Amino acid sequence: MAQKIRIAFVKFGGLSAGGTERWLQLMAANLPRDLFEVDYFYCDAAPYIGSDYKHADTDPSRLQYMQDAGVHLIKFKVGKKDVTKPTHDWVDTNFWELFDASQYDLVQTAKAGPAEYPYHLMKIPVVEYITLSAGVDSSPNIAWSIHLSQWQRAQWYRAGGALKRSSIIPIPVLPPASSENLRAALGIPANALVAGFHQRNTEEIFSPIPLEAFAQNFTADRHFVIMGGAQKYREQVQQLNLRNVHFVDHAGDASKISEFLNTLDIFAHGRRDGETFGTVFAEAMIHGKPCLSHYSDIGANAQPETMGPAGLFALDAADYAKKLGQLFDDAKLRGQLASKARTHAEMYYSLPACVRELGCVYKRLCNVPSAELDESSQRIPYGVSPLGYLQACYLESEL
Repeated sequence: MAQKIRIAFVKFGGLSAGGTERWLQLMAANLPRDLFEVDYFYCDAAPYIGSDYKHADTDPSRLQYMQDAGVHLIKFKVGKKDVTKPTHDWVDTNFWELFDASQYDLVQTAKAGPAEYPYHLMKIPVVEYITLSAGVDSSPNIAWSIHLSQWQRAQWYRAGGALKRSSIIPIPVLPPASSENLRAALGIPANALVAGFHQRNTEEIFSPIPLEAFAQNFTADRHFVIMGGAQKYREQVQQLNLRNVHFVDHAGDASKISEFLNTLDIFAHGRRDGETFGTVFAEAMIHGKPCLSHYSDIGANAQPETMGPAGLFALDAADYAKKLGQLFDDAKLRGQLASKARTHAEMYYSLPACVRELGCVYKRLCNVPSAELDESSQRIPYGVSPLGYLQACYLESEL
């Protein structure tokens, strides 16, 4: 039997419930055990020097998930994180007492882009998962850079990133966790048309566009449902004197998210600062929902890439209102988009697809030949869908 590839996953606050940490956890827990040997190094959150920001702490449910999956966990200590230093050094840490580079072939982490402690000090290859467009790490040990979308990869490349040593692996989504919906609980008739979206309760990302568009397309048999979302959405409903708008408490539970998405006919998204990927789209698509979003003139715009063949992208508020009207009025259009949504999501955003791509990265870096690796190298690049959708942000032509 061939020797396994030995990987150390390392992350400050690595068992919190954030999207970045969740990606690391899912990958570590699902890499094939016959090919990969994984240790997962993590610490609890610690105070920052130079900032009042508080990183999310270890989440008991994520710890239980990793234990149930049989991942070998190694907990280290960090007293403080010094963000006054460019590399955000860990203060009062015992990490180096627990980590032995000679025991591993690769280190896997996730970060914002620039060089960070302790990875720039390591003597073995590091694979970074970049979730923010904050810069480029030019450390000689950075072996591969993984991005969650081509849009973000483009920003990174233009800032000096090495395109030939990078690829795309999004944050995966799991299959629907429930077949139930919320229509009866919300008093929405079974034959009504329902649009909506879910979003965290953050005022800074509020977008007025979706509800303005709903107001322009309102009829008595149409409803709009928001799970979570800023208080400003509630205020906007009052200002517009809108009827048939329903609010559901924000939830991270997979069953509750499925029940919400099963309530919708249209996933009508809005966000002031856009999306670097948009897991909410992938979740909607795995539930077979047609999608709609709009351009952000201040932030990220990976939305059309993530929606792929399953969505419409509006350039402004007027265009959004027009497209929402088309989706409400045209059952055939809704069906065409919905018919491609789940297929596209399963092809690109499912857990098996993402784990397979990460395994191919590790095999490539460790010079491990396999039929799967050969298949991956010939696969249509992410962003070009066999279903007929060409992503405009396709970068390989720039090599």
